[in-house]
Amino acid sequence: MIVLRRFLQLLDFIAVLFLLIQGHVLCDGGSNARCIDNEAHALLKFKEGLSDPSNPLSSWTTGKDCCQWKGVGCNRTTGRVISLDLHCANSSDKLQGRELSSSLLQLPYLSSLNLSGNDFMQSQVPSFLGTMKSLKHLDLSNANFKGPLPESLGNLSRLESLDLSRNDFSLEVNNLEWLHVLSSLKNLDLSGVDLSSSANDWFRDISMLPSLVTLRLSGCQLRNLPQSPPQVIFHSLVTLDLSFNYFNNTIPDWLFEKCHDLQHLNLGNNQLQGPIPDFIERLNSLVSLDLSHNEFIGSIPTTLGQAHGQNRVGANPRLKELHLSNNQLNGSLERSLGQLSKLTVLDLAGNNLEGKITDAHLANFKSLRVLDLSFNRVILNLSKNWVPPFNLETIGLGNCQLGPQFPKWIQTQKNFSYIDISNASISDTVPDWFWDLSPSIEYMNLSFNQLRRCGHDFSSKFKLHTLDLSYNNFSCPLPHFPPNMITLDLAANSFYGTISHVCEMLGVNNSLSFLDLSSNDLSGVIPNCWQYGKHMIILDLANNHLFGSIPDSLGNLTSLHTLSIYSNNLSGRIPDTLENCEVLIVLNLWSNRIWGAVPSWIGQKMQILRVLMLGRNSFEGNIPTTLCQLESLHLLDLSENQLTGPIPRCVFAAMVTPDTDRSYIYDPYTTYVEHLYLTFKGFYLYHSRNMLRALTVMDLSSNFLTEGIPVEITMLVELVALNLSRNQLVGSIPSDIGELKNLESLDLSRNQLSCAIPTSMASIYSLMILDLSYNTLSGKIPSGPQMEDFDVFSYEGNPHLCGPPLTEACDRKNSFQDIKHCSASEGNREHENDGNHEDNNSVVLGISPFYISMGIGYITAFWVFLGCLTFITSWRYAYFRFLDNMNDRIYVTIAVSLAKLRRKFQGQQVSQYPN
Repeated sequence: MIVLRRFLQLLDFIAVLFLLIQGHVLCDGGSNARCIDNEAHALLKFKEGLSDPSNPLSSWTTGKDCCQWKGVGCNRTTGRVISLDLHCANSSDKLQGRELSSSLLQLPYLSSLNLSGNDFMQSQVPSFLGTMKSLKHLDLSNANFKGPLPESLGNLSRLESLDLSRNDFSLEVNNLEWLHVLSSLKNLDLSGVDLSSSANDWFRDISMLPSLVTLRLSGCQLRNLPQSPPQVIFHSLVTLDLSFNYFNNTIPDWLFEKCHDLQHLNLGNNQLQGPIPDFIERLNSLVSLDLSHNEFIGSIPTTLGQAHGQNRVGANPRLKELHLSNNQLNGSLERSLGQLSKLTVLDLAGNNLEGKITDAHLANFKSLRVLDLSFNRVILNLSKNWVPPFNLETIGLGNCQLGPQFPKWIQTQKNFSYIDISNASISDTVPDWFWDLSPSIEYMNLSFNQLRRCGHDFSSKFKLHTLDLSYNNFSCPLPHFPPNMITLDLAANSFYGTISHVCEMLGVNNSLSFLDLSSNDLSGVIPNCWQYGKHMIILDLANNHLFGSIPDSLGNLTSLHTLSIYSNNLSGRIPDTLENCEVLIVLNLWSNRIWGAVPSWIGQKMQILRVLMLGRNSFEGNIPTTLCQLESLHLLDLSENQLTGPIPRCVFAAMVTPDTDRSYIYDPYTTYVEHLYLTFKGFYLYHSRNMLRALTVMDLSSNFLTEGIPVEITMLVELVALNLSRNQLVGSIPSDIGELKNLESLDLSRNQLSCAIPTSMASIYSLMILDLSYNTLSGKIPSGPQMEDFDVFSYEGNPHLCGPPLTEACDRKNSFQDIKHCSASEGNREHENDGNHEDNNSVVLGISPFYISMGIGYITAFWVFLGCLTFITSWRYAYFRFLDNMNDRIYVTIAVSLAKLRRKFQGQQVSQYPN
């Protein structure tokens, strides 16, 4: 019996096992179920609307089970298509389509659609998506859609995740009321979508979504961050990103009262003000906090980073990332570090924090991976043999005092990808161990120190894309660099030799965008290897000893914004290929030996040029009038050349009206400094790039320019400096010169200008430099505080000038001489009517050449006629006989006419009174 019972139990076990195996096979059989034919046909039709150059949809072929196609997910049992994931992480595999095919409507069970990272070529998000009621997850991020979002998306009542972010700020929403129905929505990302039309109601509409876990509205052009609390409590909200908007008030209290479970808060890149509130401690679940790039003031709250609860001793173990960079925070950093010791990311760069940090302050930062204290008033007073408890990936200590010795503790950090120890008061040799310390290095900035020793070969560092060694004391031949460099700045050192190594970075697929080798001892010719530089934005080879001609291949740099090769020994003409550089903003060829005519295509092709510096070369010919087409031009320097002819009557738009363009012309290279040298009175005025927007200058000095000063110059009211000295200009100074209210420097010296100094010049209150010397100006110097403050050297060489600050008083002799020499008002009026002073004497007298010639002709004809009658008797007799005959004829004619009139009058009287 026992054996039989056990045998029956074994049979039962086998039967159950059989049923389980059979059930498993049936379920697995569902995974092998073929997809529905009409759904496969719908997918193929969807494919027809796409182009896939790299063929990522090669598996989508007729006759093959569509459930096995790439990106297609099916229900295991029914074979219905339930998901379509065609997201693209690699730009080379992008799908392209002019619109989203409506064949997706034939997939009624589709619950997840991901098309992110593809290119739909600025087409609109189709409204038919709102009829796909089964959708739970919709991701159209980074897919190049454009236009208004269809409100029909509000019909997707099952939607749990919606991501429309990163569409190049091309999507827009008129209102967000359609969100009210999406009660199941947990993840919403509208970053980069223009919500400005619903700026006042966005918060009310969002608060209708009680299930939200993640909300990202970064870069949505929002301006109003409500201070009053919402009607609901965001119990489930974990991530809130409102960065890159225009909020300009304080952080509202409700954020700390209604969002208790918030773990990730990003309010960075706004205009938030006031102190960081102490009750931020209420967000006791906070893992990362980003308040960077705002206008917060005060100190770091003592509660930030503290453990929350009854026992507040020690740091909060949950808070891992703290970003407070680029605010106006002040106070002691030493006092705040203790409560932040559990952080993995500490970014306090760009504030006014101060303190002396020692080993003890950093002893408990065992988890730290990112440390950025740059641009604060911080001194790192670390012991020579200190071994940090952390291993950093980012070392940001720019503008902190680390020196004078090179910090030895960095030798313990062997995994960093980013290091910035610029302007750190280090005056030492760079140890050999440093260059090969981290194989992961991507960004290295050692600029603005006094570092020595170089010669390292960087060519094997294939991850390195940014290297800044500028403003140091490195002296060696130019090193070798890897082909994947993006930014290379070696300016203001003593590197010597040729620059042929640059060609190693300029292969077919190079990414070099920024190259600054200026102010070194480099020599040789500029290599002709720029044919693959399509990404180059900044090229600065200035202030070296380069010679030869400008290579033609520079014309391939079609993305170039700045070409600066001033202060070299370059010769030859400007190559015509440079006309392909149509987005140039700065062209600086100052102080070389370049000759030929100034190319006319500069004005025709380079329409956004702001700075044109061709001074101190050997250019010849006239100034091309096409330069007048440069509507953005702020700085024009053609000084010290051999230019001839008149000054063009240009009205540069950017010199007439204030600059309203707030875009930074050197983005994304905000650390770059463009040196501009302008000659005024024999010395140099230095202006850095951050002053370029306010600098409006015209320097045409030291040429052979003739004729007069065009009155159009007085329309350039934004001019800060005007230098027309050392030419051959004639005529008077325009009477409206006083319209240049922003003028700080005016040099018209060493010309042939005449007439009086216009009285309007006394109203230029900003004028600090004035030189009118060595002309033929006359009359009284206009009275005005700043006019008298200039020394006599501003007026010397004009013997007919009088009045302060000159010692010669203005008496009758001076006044008579002034009238004899030139009438200022008439001279200016003539100058306004005719800018071509062909006869300087007529300008001085103030009389038009037409009237002068007419008077001379009349006098000549009169005396010729009178002389003939006097000396030729027969002519005199004939002339008087002619007069006598004419007199008799006129007398007879008049007498006969009067007789006829008398008889006619008498006849009328007889007819009126008959006998």
